[in-house]
Amino acid sequence: MTIVQGKLINAYTTLILAGRKTIEQVPEMVVLLDNETESTIRKEVDIKVAEKTIKVLT
Repeated sequence: MTIVQGKLINAYTTLILAGRKTIEQVPEMVVLLDNETESTIRKEVDIKVAEKTIKVLT
């Protein structure tokens, strides 16, 4: 994943947690996580939201 893609994922995560966007509004753009594993920005944002929610609740 490039630096720009990582920043984009963090920005969408913040917008979702703030209630300004929904997960459906996040693009399905494909990203490479480690030069082999494919994912999408939407999946990665969903994972980040879950991680942050768990961190707050524990």
